[in-house]
Amino acid sequence: MEVLFEKAVPIKSRQAYRYDAWASILAGLFTGTIMPFYLLIARKSLDASPFLISLMTASLFIGNVLSLLSTNAMEGKRKMPFVVWPWYIGRGIFFLMLFATTPLSFALIVSIGNCITSLASPAYAAVMKDVYPDAHRGRIMGYVRALVAFSMMITTLIAGWMMKTIGYEWLFPLGAVFGILSAYFFSKIKTPSPSSIEIAAKRSTLKFLHSSFSILKHNRGFRWFAISVVIYGLGTLILSPVYPLYQADKLGLTYRQLAMLTIGQNVAWMFAYIYWGKYIDMRSPLRATVVNVYLAVLVPMGYFFAWNWWALAPAHLIAGITNAGIEMAYFSAVLSFSEEGRTSHYQALFAFIVGIRGIFAPFIGGALVEGFVSLGWDIKLIFPLVSIILVVGATMQVIGLRRDTNAQKA
Repeated sequence: MEVLFEKAVPIKSRQAYRYDAWASILAGLFTGTIMPFYLLIARKSLDASPFLISLMTASLFIGNVLSLLSTNAMEGKRKMPFVVWPWYIGRGIFFLMLFATTPLSFALIVSIGNCITSLASPAYAAVMKDVYPDAHRGRIMGYVRALVAFSMMITTLIAGWMMKTIGYEWLFPLGAVFGILSAYFFSKIKTPSPSSIEIAAKRSTLKFLHSSFSILKHNRGFRWFAISVVIYGLGTLILSPVYPLYQADKLGLTYRQLAMLTIGQNVAWMFAYIYWGKYIDMRSPLRATVVNVYLAVLVPMGYFFAWNWWALAPAHLIAGITNAGIEMAYFSAVLSFSEEGRTSHYQALFAFIVGIRGIFAPFIGGALVEGFVSLGWDIKLIFPLVSIILVVGATMQVIGLRRDTNAQKA
C-alpha cells in the first residue's frame, strides 16, 4: 500500500521507506498516547517529587551511556535486532502501567521503559545509513518524521480527552500495543548482511572502547561539535523537569490544555521536519544546527513571559520547529563526521557523551526548583538564568560552523 511522500522517494529506497513510514505512523500513535502526558500525570495526579520527575527525564539518556557496549556487541552482526528488540521490550514495559498506583512505581516503569528503548539509537543510525542514500537521507527522514508528528498529533488530541475517562492505567498499555507493532513493521526493512571485513573487524570491548574514544583525539571537528552539544544540551536538560513542574504547580494545566499545546507543537514539528530535511540536504547539518539552537533559546523565554496556559503557545510552536531541526541536524552531523564503516562508532560515542550529560542535568533542574521554592523565589526565574548556558552552547556552534566552512575553502 502506497504511503504519503512515497513518490518523492528514489525508487531504490521506496520499499524501505514504505515499512519505515508505517513503523513511524504507529510510533506516533505510541508516542502521542504516552509521552506528552507522563510527566504531568506524575506531578498532577500522583504528586511525584521533583526528584522522580528528574529521574524520568534522565532515563531517556541512561541507555545512551550503555550504547558503546551495545554497539560493540553489534559488531559483525546484523544491525536490525539491535534496533527492534530494545523497542519491543522498552515499549512493552508500559503494559505494567495497569499496576502502577504510586509515584515510585509509575516513575520506575517510565524510567526502565525509556532506558531500554534508548539502547536502539546507534543501531538505528547504522540502519538509516545502510538503507537511504547520502544525497537524499535528510529529505527522506524528514518525510518519515513528519508522519510521526502527524499521527502523534491526532493521537494526542484523543488521548487528552480519554485521560480522564479511562485513565493512564489503560491508555498507556494501549499505546504500548502501537509501539510494538511499530517495531514489527520496522523489522521488515531489508538490511545488508555484515560484510566479511566487518566480521573480521570484531574487537574486544577494551579495544573497541579505545578505538571509539580515540575519535575525540583525531577528529577535531567532531570534538568541537560534541563539546558544544554538551554545553547547549546541559541547559535544555536542566530545564526539562522545570517545564512540567511549572505547568502543574504555577499554571495548573489540565490534560486537555496540554494536549492542545502539544497538537500545535506537533503541527509545527510535522512541517518543520519536511523543511529541515531538505535544508540539510541542500546546505549542511552544521548550518541547520546553528539556526535551530539560536531559535530554541526563545522557548524558555516564552515560558518566562507566559501568564496562563494559552500564552505558552508561541514557546510550543518554536519548540516544534527547533526540536525537529535539532534532532535531524545532530543525526546528520554525526553521519557527516563519520568515516566509512564507522557510523555506529560515531553514533554510539555521541550517544554516550550526550547520555552522560542527560543523566545529571535533569537532577540539577529538579534541585533548582526545590531550592527556589525553599527560598521563596519564583521558579520562572530559572528560565532566563539557564538560557545563558543555551547562548554559550549556541555560540560555540557558530564557531564550529565557521571552522568547518574555512576548512572546506582551504
